[in-house]
Amino acid sequence: MCQELLGFLNQAETIMQITTSWHEKGRMEGRMEGRMEGRIEGRMEGRMEGLKEGRMEAQKETILKYLLRRFGEQPADLEEKVQKISDLQILDRILDELFTADTIEEARAIILGKIAGNLQ
Repeated sequence: MCQELLGFLNQAETIMQITTSWHEKGRMEGRMEGRMEGRIEGRMEGRMEGLKEGRMEAQKETILKYLLRRFGEQPADLEEKVQKISDLQILDRILDELFTADTIEEARAIILGKIAGNLQ
């Protein structure tokens, strides 16, 4: 009976070691998989953010170039306001309406109006 009990305990200990080993292996694989998914997701988010920032900079540059070419001036206050815009939709709306401006004052009203409209 004692032999049977010792055999049973050894078998239980072996099973426990195998189970613990599998558990640790699963945890390590899970960590590695999570890290890999995190890296991929981080890269994609970074690329998307970079594309968005690039598009915003292009819109800002287009607005400022248009002011200079259309009206022969690029007022410093408007340049400062445009450079501070961090919403691509506002930049798009400004650019859509800016082509209708006949004077620098109308252009100023469009730019300042779109900025103010966003604050409300």
